[in-house]
Amino acid sequence: DLRVVLLRLASRLQTLRWHALTKRPCPSALAAESLHVFAPLANRLGIWQLKWELEDLAFRFMQPLQYQAIAKQLQEKRGLRERYIDKAIRMIRQALSQAGIEADVAGRPKHIYSIWRKMQRKSVDFDELYDIRAVRVLVDDVGACYSVLGLVHQLWTPIPGEFDDYIAQPKSNNYQSLHTAVIGPEGQGLEVQIRTWKMHEHA
Repeated sequence: DLRVVLLRLASRLQTLRWHALTKRPCPSALAAESLHVFAPLANRLGIWQLKWELEDLAFRFMQPLQYQAIAKQLQEKRGLRERYIDKAIRMIRQALSQAGIEADVAGRPKHIYSIWRKMQRKSVDFDELYDIRAVRVLVDDVGACYSVLGLVHQLWTPIPGEFDDYIAQPKSNNYQSLHTAVIGPEGQGLEVQIRTWKMHEHA
């Protein structure tokens, strides 16, 4: 019964939140199980908000020094990042307006555990990650998704090897979206996700 699974996920998240709030030590086995069993299960079910929070909290307890270091860098650079995202959003909106494409454009938050994983996977420092800065574009239909992709690639130079078409080839949980990374304003990396409202609701 899927309802039982949802209850277990919610219960585990609440347990991790309690440890974080009360600053009580979290058993290492509980944190590890949350990261390696519960978070992937939430991901498989497409419940990403649960996945992200389970990952960040478990990572916080398992590797507190690394967690704090990334959290500090995110906080220190928040103002610069927000101004950069605002500039990118204005440029995308202007291009969309000129092309006659209706869309919603917004900044997209990045989660600490996913940042750390990418740093490990690519053997790079925090400042070398391009997708700390990211935006999401929501449109009405699939054709508009590819039109927006073309506009984004006209605005800025795409980064080789950083494009994924999950519309043509959805993920195993039926997630659909276009993901691209570009050398955006001021020569800094920017990730752009493009999808329809229906795809976003499903995600």
